[in-house]
Amino acid sequence: MSRIFRAENHSLTIKMRTTAGRVLFSLVVLAGIVPVLYRAYSIFQSDRALHGEQTVGSYSRAIDYDPGNGALWWFRGRLRHYNIDSTDIPGAIRDYEQALSLNPRIGQAWVDLADCYERSENLPKAEESLQNALRVWTYSPLIRWQAGNFYLLRGNLEKMYECFKMACDYDIGKLGIAMRIAWKADPNHAEIDQKLIPDRLPARLLYLDFLVARDELDLALEAWERSLHDPIPEDYEYNVSAAFAFIDRLLAKSRVEDALRVWKEALQKADGSSADSRFVWEGAGIRPAEPSVNLVWNGSFEDQILSGGFDWRYSATADVEFATDLSDKIDGLRSLKLTFGGTNISFSHLSQIVPVLVPGNYLLEFYAKTENLTTDQRLYILIQGVPEVQAATLTTEPFPESSTWRKYSFPFAVKAGAKAIRIVLRRDPSEKFDNRLKGTLWLDEVSIRSQNEQNGMHERRSHGS
Repeated sequence: MSRIFRAENHSLTIKMRTTAGRVLFSLVVLAGIVPVLYRAYSIFQSDRALHGEQTVGSYSRAIDYDPGNGALWWFRGRLRHYNIDSTDIPGAIRDYEQALSLNPRIGQAWVDLADCYERSENLPKAEESLQNALRVWTYSPLIRWQAGNFYLLRGNLEKMYECFKMACDYDIGKLGIAMRIAWKADPNHAEIDQKLIPDRLPARLLYLDFLVARDELDLALEAWERSLHDPIPEDYEYNVSAAFAFIDRLLAKSRVEDALRVWKEALQKADGSSADSRFVWEGAGIRPAEPSVNLVWNGSFEDQILSGGFDWRYSATADVEFATDLSDKIDGLRSLKLTFGGTNISFSHLSQIVPVLVPGNYLLEFYAKTENLTTDQRLYILIQGVPEVQAATLTTEPFPESSTWRKYSFPFAVKAGAKAIRIVLRRDPSEKFDNRLKGTLWLDEVSIRSQNEQNGMHERRSHGS
């Protein structure tokens, strides 16, 4: 009997212990769940408070439910900060400081706080906030840009350049306005390249165009030299055309030697195998490679026409079709074929600027073929000086209506002081009733060669006899 009683008592003890364990476990679980549920409830109520119009009041109610959310304090601060009707800078400062005490990684909040301090004329605190923003988001172009503007307004150009340069390094879209700001703020324009422009080829070329547009050609030459040392990024396509605007501006200022050097260097950078063999560079000087060298670039149209620099330039138009002809040519593998569609066109769409570094007598030669050219105004070749038009002049007779391949030769003179000419394929509008130009013209083996050496030989022979 006693054994039965002891067994029952033991069983009861076990049941009591099991029940107590379950209750304890339930209490532990409940203790863990309640904060989670409360947190979820707070977030729900906070989000609910922000439904509809977002105001200082709605964010205040959200903060009551979720006071540990730094973002809510920041957003309320921004409403107080940037509200046009009722700006509250002291309130914004308090909100920003609370937001950052909860989450110091909100980089933009540091920037907003800096702006509030600046408006409150507390410049040391404003700069301290900016430095905190930069520590949080070291490589943020936006924050670097805002810091740069802060230092610009304070007259601290060294810090401005430091911030702007990094901002532009990570966001090249900001470089245009940064260059304009620096140009106005810093009278020492010669150092802007080194202080502001990232050592990247696309950025350097943007600055080159900036200088060319302002006619700062000496500074542009320095920027160009630096660009030659900037490697070409893998995702960037470098073309000779990057130098075309610069070359044209140099030519307009009669700086032909500088333009030729830029042309040569652009060819080499775009394609290491390309070279302009017409001239020899000796230090700062330049001379023709040989007296009888053809001064026309790509005279047989064997290479792709670059349409700029010292290559042929042509303008696409619906009235004329430009094409290379592989089946009908004189020299090499192809000729240039122009087909006219039947309009009274004023045509000067094909030209080339040719360097002639030495004044004197020259000879233009080329091959041409025509087929069914119409109207009384047909195509002809025009030569003019660059930039002084009258420094060299030649107007050939119009091409015949139809002809087989034929060689043309025209002597002309270049006056002292001119170092370049423009050769142009021209057609003037017709005043006749039947004025629509149709037909086809082929050109090949175009050359311009100096006759000065030959003239000198003839003179020496004459004196000798």
